[in-house]
Amino acid sequence: MSGFDLKQLLPLYDEIGCLKYGGTLNFPQLIKLMEPVRKGQEEFGLEHLEIIKRDQLFPAWWKMPELSPQEIDSLKGLFKNIQPKDTGLIQKLFEIFKNIEIMSCLLRIMCPEHYGIYSAPVENLLSIKAETPVKKYLCYLDDLSELKESYGFDTSAEVDMALWALSAILNEDYLRNNSDYHQIYLDYIKEPNAVKRISARQALKNIRKENVSYLDLAECFLETDPEVAGFLAGKEMESLIYALYEQVIPRHKGYRARDFRSRLEELWEKRHLRDQEKEEIIGWWETRNKAVHPDWVSVSPEEVALFREEVIRMISGVRKFKEKLSKS
Repeated sequence: MSGFDLKQLLPLYDEIGCLKYGGTLNFPQLIKLMEPVRKGQEEFGLEHLEIIKRDQLFPAWWKMPELSPQEIDSLKGLFKNIQPKDTGLIQKLFEIFKNIEIMSCLLRIMCPEHYGIYSAPVENLLSIKAETPVKKYLCYLDDLSELKESYGFDTSAEVDMALWALSAILNEDYLRNNSDYHQIYLDYIKEPNAVKRISARQALKNIRKENVSYLDLAECFLETDPEVAGFLAGKEMESLIYALYEQVIPRHKGYRARDFRSRLEELWEKRHLRDQEKEEIIGWWETRNKAVHPDWVSVSPEEVALFREEVIRMISGVRKFKEKLSKS
């Protein structure tokens, strides 16, 4: 398949794991050893935790907590016929292990069809954010299911392995510039894909949740995307003019301005805006139009920097105008 395909990362999981850590957990062996537990032929106990701890790579990644006899006993029967996204099971395991990565590793070994390992690299790659570790993991399981369907993986664990390999290539210079992986990096960066859509959706959802006004949202984009910041500041300015118009211009059966410039003119003519305010708002509107129409991808960094300063002045001016309206 041409272009970016997450599934092409799956065979690279062990290869990149060896480059970064000297190897990976022996998942095929661990899954086979846990099969009697999954089938209900054995009760999960201390000996099964020891099997996982004895894997030569496990100590390099995590430290298994010391569990009390009561905690170990409470694990009996939990792993028989595991269902996908079992919230009760996940919550109980987290309460016992107190570590989302170790807990998710255990679930991935017990049920690779529906579970994967939660780690910082995949959390950052997919922009996962939630109030608790359990909620983060539940969000991750949804992401795995979505990507499993998008790319035709057989199991959620396979998706997790491919995502981990991808995050390593994106984050490590020596991997990103390796001739074996560089084209994967380029394909991922250049083309839209399901991984980036999930990441953008979750990142923007969190940004929007934390920045209620368009002005606050605009400031989040100033450094990386001044054109986006200018457009968002323009939306705030439009909403202020529209709200002021509805507030001070009486409704009647005659003509009523609809577009931004017509409303601005009428507000000025009826002396609800001073001459200087009108001129400033027209200037901000021109900045907004610059943000919307030119191709900012192809312009020079110097031009982008100059436009960023223009947007900064716009945001500052709109914010002062907004504060003035709120006091009147």
